[in-house]
Amino acid sequence: MLACAMAKMISTKQKINKEVKNFIEDANLLFKVPISQKFPKLVVSELPFDVQLLNLSSLYRHSRKLYLKLGGVFSPKLCSTMRGLSTQDLFKNEIEYTPALSELKWMCELGYQVNGADDHIYSLLQFTEISVFHEQNHRIIWRELPPVPEEKEDVQRYLNFAESLVVTLDMALGDQLGLKLSTAFERMKVIYHPGAKDSPAKSSKAEYRKYLLGILATTYYALETMHHDDVAAAVDYVLPGQKALNRKAVKRGLTLSELFARVTNPGWQNIFWKSGQQKLQKIQAGDKADTFYLPADPLDLEEEFVVALRIFDHFGL
Repeated sequence: MLACAMAKMISTKQKINKEVKNFIEDANLLFKVPISQKFPKLVVSELPFDVQLLNLSSLYRHSRKLYLKLGGVFSPKLCSTMRGLSTQDLFKNEIEYTPALSELKWMCELGYQVNGADDHIYSLLQFTEISVFHEQNHRIIWRELPPVPEEKEDVQRYLNFAESLVVTLDMALGDQLGLKLSTAFERMKVIYHPGAKDSPAKSSKAEYRKYLLGILATTYYALETMHHDDVAAAVDYVLPGQKALNRKAVKRGLTLSELFARVTNPGWQNIFWKSGQQKLQKIQAGDKADTFYLPADPLDLEEEFVVALRIFDHFGL
């Protein structure tokens, strides 16, 4: 058996496929991140690069603590991207993930020399490209938002606002990781959005939060399928007096996948909006706040930014 396995190996002197080479370079860069073992209770076993992300980002650590505090658990199960996007319950405090760290390490150390390594990497990524950070933030935010409304259109706007908050947190994570590392993490499919060269993340807290609100508004408008050409003017209208920040925020927020905004997201909502609304009512039972209706006119956003700032507080931003 060993002889058969070795017969499938290629010489390291032969040319390595470019995609394989890039994958291995990114993985090795991330494996070289200095780590400590200060967070053993936060680590998710066999989740690729979880230890590195816990060491690099206070936002990543804080999110994990919040999720565990509300009783969240992680289930190591083979989970494809398609199954994760179509059936994983966003309202259940259980996140399934593919425990692929050992496979990834093997690929970096030896597997890249196997014939068909590019196919193996492609197959591996079909089971490891759901961001656990993104998924757990959904569960946290359901508890922080005011109560969900009843009617379909109101629920859909509510869900789009929640998704916009989660995407904004994704981008804040990219900022904390820095452009080089976050780009590698994104290419390895463990985060969804890298940092940006012109991000004001190192400016004052107040300035950065204005920028994050700009990303939030941009993302919300994209999910509400506003034409991209109209988004900049809309963001300037609802967030006046910060045009320079808004330009940066709109440019970054519109990197959100149009396929997701116009096909995947509305398709998911059409199937799950009612069951999601019912599950949210159970999660939010006892919350005495007023029902959270987002305006039918997207240019009427105002109080929504107060809610967003409160959630930024909750995540330590």
